[in-house]
Amino acid sequence: MRLDQAEDLARFVEELKQETDRGLPLVGAALIDEKLLETLQSFFCNDKSSGKLLTNGNAPLGTFSSRIEACFALGLIDEFEYKEISLIRKVRNKFAHAKHGISFQTEEVRGLCSTLEADVPEGDGNTTNNSRLRFTYAVVGLALRLYYRPEWVAKERREPKVWVTVDEFSWHQINNAKLP
Repeated sequence: MRLDQAEDLARFVEELKQETDRGLPLVGAALIDEKLLETLQSFFCNDKSSGKLLTNGNAPLGTFSSRIEACFALGLIDEFEYKEISLIRKVRNKFAHAKHGISFQTEEVRGLCSTLEADVPEGDGNTTNNSRLRFTYAVVGLALRLYYRPEWVAKERREPKVWVTVDEFSWHQINNAKLP
């Protein structure tokens, strides 16, 4: 990681730690969502259709949930990342849709965070049952895993293809083809 990128990510993490309980999952999930969007943009053909699918109004792949599913279905994220990001989305949704009275101490949020597999280093007063800390480490860990994913995926970018039609084959080739 380049020094300027590492410094930028470090500033993001410091700001993330200062967020309120409601702000933390919203901002953390937004970073992961942005990385998934960049990954899909790097993979899809570079044309208008990609924009229509990903970012235009009512884009089918315009939501965090649909981007998670698309990235996993296309093999752009692995199973661990899929499960962790899905849990982060669920926690984000709990905070985003609750009118009031929700925190990382809320039983349902604690339950979701307890299933996150991100490593929480022990020491300095850290405990593995601290939901907020576990969530923060999950977001940061995934951000690090996904940081350069768009560049790696770009090496496999899809290109438009020209498909051969039946008309381009001679009927002789078709008639003489061996069928299974």
